[in-house]
Amino acid sequence: MGWVIRGLAAILGLVILLVAGATGFVYYRFSSSMPRTEGTVEVAGLSADVQIIRDEYGVPHIFGETDEDIYFGIGYAHAQDRLFQMDLMRRYVHGELADLLGHLNPATARADARSRNRGYHLVADAAVENAGPEIRRAMEAYARGVNARMAEGHYPPEYLFLQTSPEPWELEDSAAVVVYMADSLAAGEYAEVANRELANLLSPEQYAQFLPGYPDWAPTMLQEEDFPPLEEPAPPTTEAQPDYDDGSNAWVLSGEHTASGQPLLANDPHLALGAPGIWYFARLHLPQGAVVGATIAGSPLVVLGRNQVSAWGFTNTGFDVIDMVPYSPGTMATVERTETIEVRGGDDLVLTFRDAEDGPVLDPDYFDLDVFGEQDVVLVSTALNRQNRVADVSLRLMLSQNFEEFVEAGRGFTAPMQNMHYANVDGTIGYTTPGLLPIRDEYGNWTGFVPYEELPRVENPVSGRIASGNNRITPDNYPYDTPGTYAAYRAERIDQRLNALDVHTPESFHDIQMDHVSALITRILPALQAAEPQTDLGRRALVLIQNWDGDMDALRAEPLIYALWYRDIAEAIYGDDLGDEFERHLSDRRVFTENVLIGGKDDWCDDINTDTVETCPQQLGSALDAAMIRGVERFGPDIDNWTWGSAHQAVFDHPVFTGSGLPLLDDWYTVRQPIGGDGSTVNVAVYSVRAGSFDVFHGPSLRAVYDLADLESSRFMHAPGQSGHPWSDHYRDLAPLWAAGESFEMRTDWGPEDAPEGVRVLTLTPAN
Repeated sequence: MGWVIRGLAAILGLVILLVAGATGFVYYRFSSSMPRTEGTVEVAGLSADVQIIRDEYGVPHIFGETDEDIYFGIGYAHAQDRLFQMDLMRRYVHGELADLLGHLNPATARADARSRNRGYHLVADAAVENAGPEIRRAMEAYARGVNARMAEGHYPPEYLFLQTSPEPWELEDSAAVVVYMADSLAAGEYAEVANRELANLLSPEQYAQFLPGYPDWAPTMLQEEDFPPLEEPAPPTTEAQPDYDDGSNAWVLSGEHTASGQPLLANDPHLALGAPGIWYFARLHLPQGAVVGATIAGSPLVVLGRNQVSAWGFTNTGFDVIDMVPYSPGTMATVERTETIEVRGGDDLVLTFRDAEDGPVLDPDYFDLDVFGEQDVVLVSTALNRQNRVADVSLRLMLSQNFEEFVEAGRGFTAPMQNMHYANVDGTIGYTTPGLLPIRDEYGNWTGFVPYEELPRVENPVSGRIASGNNRITPDNYPYDTPGTYAAYRAERIDQRLNALDVHTPESFHDIQMDHVSALITRILPALQAAEPQTDLGRRALVLIQNWDGDMDALRAEPLIYALWYRDIAEAIYGDDLGDEFERHLSDRRVFTENVLIGGKDDWCDDINTDTVETCPQQLGSALDAAMIRGVERFGPDIDNWTWGSAHQAVFDHPVFTGSGLPLLDDWYTVRQPIGGDGSTVNVAVYSVRAGSFDVFHGPSLRAVYDLADLESSRFMHAPGQSGHPWSDHYRDLAPLWAAGESFEMRTDWGPEDAPEGVRVLTLTPAN
């Protein structure tokens, strides 16, 4: 018996040693891959020392003697903190995700096929060919910096789990990051498929009501008074649909509306939330002047931010710049190309795609094209235009010294079209939107693009205000048609808040950015309060709604009741009309919902499947009863103590490990943060009405307020943190600050010799 015990003890000891060894190995690999932030590192590719000084938030302030050395420094810093993120973005564009992740996720091969079919990698290659000498030098220096960090080994921990290593960084990879952003922001492709399906489900009258035009009450960003009168009437703005969640906010006021007498500019672009986030704050202390703000890991430039005399912010235009054009088979000339997709752990895919003159022919094996029947479908998109010189444009924007230079910098930009808000210390405010805005004939065919000089633009508008919540941009006297998808309610609320004060301060701008009151809810509250629930739960909930002001605060119960209710309201209004396709086309549809509840379209409330005629108060009451039964099952019977934030959380998910089924990795990499708001509030927090979860996947990717009276006091915030390493102090440290509405400065009035206390200094020195 003793020998059995001794044998078991020996086996147990061996297991303990193996576990301890494995744990020690993982700990070593994790620790050794942490960014080095102090000391001196010899690297090849520099002309002189570069100092990367990280502040308390992990923001690098980069100092060097030449532009190229500083771009080298930001490349090195990006690779320290965000290498895996950079790798995934370039792989998405090049169609190489399956080569990394195919053994874990077969869907990556399909994603690669879609990217290759669209020709994203060819667009990235063309962008490098188009690059001018100045930006090419910047990109080359940046790539040297990235590769210098990679040459040290000790890659981010994702590579340990995936048992692989990254490939060297090339110029085409930086171009791919730009294509990635254009793909994220260009509008038109998916809406066109959905609208064609709806046209087959609804009558023409129903279709027109279900997809309403931009409402008369909603503001345009630019005003008629800032455009010359037309000799002939402008064409009507077609298909200006008003239900756009995935947008951004920006507004700028001239000094006549501010306490300081100098302009103020606010910007909070809304993008998909992730861990790490899309932005990486940095200061580039260039010889010609410092630039600070948001960079994108993979590119050397500050995209959103300020230099020493000006500040700028972007929102998405929402212009329809993508069409899916059906052709009968064999009626157009095409050229074939063969693409090989390497699949890790599986067989390679060898695919043949066709390109027409106007764009790629979409392969029905990889795109949902059933609504087009047997026709070929060509994707016509400004994001695929191979004349793109966006890298040159971004550099010129970053370095521009006045509004004229800022506008001129945009020549050569193709996509994604952005509303660019501008302010300068000389008191100038302005707006421009460079890019390719299609001109269409009566059949919808592209006949050209709006000339650059005639794109929407204004300098020092009469009102002294330019405010965007992704609302319609152009007034009725703009001479070109601008179809697209626009938002209405955020812009309405921004205008309300701007009108509430005679003069504004950075603090009032920040307060508007954090606003949780929904203009939609305040408009439809009378209808909601007139609901006729038939259950005790429904009546208890209605009491709360009747005393509510539409504030989607995280600590209140009413927003949770409303969010549960809204899903059932949608089903009560149009579930009978769409039948089995209801779930597929379920979305917020806010303007349509308002039109039904208070705009005279209440015949939608009648259930076509019954003989009786239902009213909106009856349907709202039944929907509230159903929603509260579901709510009590999920959140308990004490509805007075429900809170929106307990159910509604921003989820910064990791693209590989979130939802992987590996609890430890999921916990390490996923960041969750309770927040208020919804898709209609200024402080946007978009969740899926369809999913049944209130997890927020889209929101303010950063917030910035620029004070042109004192640019050094400008404030910034993003989330969840600067680092992409889950063990770093800066992986999730900004998430609670972001949720609470806090912010910090990124000052440029100090250098290495007088840096603030507590900073960490890493010196890169040229290798012998």
